[in-house]
Amino acid sequence: MSLPSLSSSHLWASGAAILGLTTWYISRHTATTKAKRRGAVLAPGPRRVPFLGNVFNFPRGRWYETFTQWAGDYGDIIYIDLAGVPMIILNSLEAIHELTDKRMSIHSGRPHTTFVCDMIDCAYFTSMIQPSRDFTDQRRIFQRAIGPHTVSQYDSFIQHSCSQLLQQLDGFSGEPFNVLTKTVGNVLTRIAYGEHFFQHHGAEALQKTGEGIELFTWAFTKFWFVDVIPALRHIPAWFPGAKFKRIASQGKDYADYIRYWPFNQVKATMAEGITDESIVFKYLQEGGISEDNLRDAVATMYGAGVDTTSSTISNFLFSVALYPEWQKQIHKEMDQVLGRGNQATLDDIPKLELFQAVFKESFRWNTAAPLGFVLRDPRLWGKDSLDFNPNRFLASHNPSVDKLPDIWSVPFGFGRRICPGRYLAQRTALLYSAAILSMYEVLPFEGDILSPEGPFEDSVIRRLSNFQCKFKPRA
Repeated sequence: MSLPSLSSSHLWASGAAILGLTTWYISRHTATTKAKRRGAVLAPGPRRVPFLGNVFNFPRGRWYETFTQWAGDYGDIIYIDLAGVPMIILNSLEAIHELTDKRMSIHSGRPHTTFVCDMIDCAYFTSMIQPSRDFTDQRRIFQRAIGPHTVSQYDSFIQHSCSQLLQQLDGFSGEPFNVLTKTVGNVLTRIAYGEHFFQHHGAEALQKTGEGIELFTWAFTKFWFVDVIPALRHIPAWFPGAKFKRIASQGKDYADYIRYWPFNQVKATMAEGITDESIVFKYLQEGGISEDNLRDAVATMYGAGVDTTSSTISNFLFSVALYPEWQKQIHKEMDQVLGRGNQATLDDIPKLELFQAVFKESFRWNTAAPLGFVLRDPRLWGKDSLDFNPNRFLASHNPSVDKLPDIWSVPFGFGRRICPGRYLAQRTALLYSAAILSMYEVLPFEGDILSPEGPFEDSVIRRLSNFQCKFKPRA
């Protein structure tokens, strides 16, 4: 028996019905509709179009600069809707503290997007996980393993890798970011998974993790229509326009590798009786911690820590190459405090007041986390907030230095969402930067003319693009 064929009028009617149902569903689930049902009002922001929100007027590049411009038009709290994905932009430190510290119980959530969270499966990262028992347990692991009272136990790892870094930079000329990434990655691999894992799998793990983080950060800053209509995730990968399915599949492979493979390798070596010093080994032995939360917390530390720390150091080297007069003053201070030719150590950094001021200013002026744009707010930093001026951090030049915001907290976030790895990142970036300048003069690459504008890559991480320099030994 053959099935009756549908006329063109039936097809049009069916298509109209499907379109109508889709429109009704989306309109019922917009942020504006939800706010009205709850008697709430959304914050002001740029004009939105139905269903797609701010997709068409959201900046395609250097979006953090546009956010700052919007502050003049809409105020310190701005609402953005990217096709159903809500975003709140906070343009003042006061607003940030009000919402993330005083009201952290209702403002600590994260938008759960279909593409990044479900299809790529990145929702396990501590930075993406919703407030829950797992979120609290993972942060507790960070506090116990690399918190302010325990992070110094890894100084031997950091110092040893620092010496190796200085050897690699001897005579080096080119882009330093890859060298820095490898060094920081090696440190985090040893701390997280141990020397045995590093010796047998370190290079492979670092490469795959780097590729995965590149894809995740790229995907995070893009618009995906599947976030508007989640049911699209079920269409086959060969279907026209389904390239997002293939990208998500590749991303999930990376996400699964970062999450499971290193952790399972350490468990396997432990079963063979091989002991090693690492965070995973220590807390698996001690017990009392969920294996799943330990696995995911360490994967977050390993995956997210390499890029941000390397970018912070690279941005500092760019700053002192761009402003050689400050580099000369640092060298003069180091010669007086350390003696020329002596490598700076962690114990030396508190004695290097000028170096710390220049590092803090680089951290403020070109932070690796561009969402911390309050770091250029003239209400906080003065009329020269857009300028590179380390004097703002020197008591001898700025009597109000104690009234400045804590530079070590603003870029790392606020409230219960503050970066749990900040103490290790700060310690590593400070030591490597100080050690490099104690042994080398950082000079621009031949023929290159550096500019304060960069270039920088547009991403979640503010990373220099093709910054090349050479390292001239000072001894």
